[in-house]
Amino acid sequence: MKLANFNAVAELIKERDYLQGLLVRIGAELKITLKSPMLSTQDVRPDLVARMLPEMKAIVDQGIAVVDEKLAVLGVYSDKEAA
Repeated sequence: MKLANFNAVAELIKERDYLQGLLVRIGAELKITLKSPMLSTQDVRPDLVARMLPEMKAIVDQGIAVVDEKLAVLGVYSDKEAA
């Protein structure tokens, strides 16, 4: 990795960490809620969410793969290299 790419790599690592955390949360929670000052926390159609979860996970996985590809272009191929 070139020193000139340091900021770009740092931002990509933040994005990948966020996406990985999102993937963990999606796997841990089986419901999606809406929060607003007017409403108490309302569950969004659990039956629909259950059907959407596999596709949501696949989309987040794709996002992680895209970030990994961008990191590879910048010369970072592993977490150890990025640190």
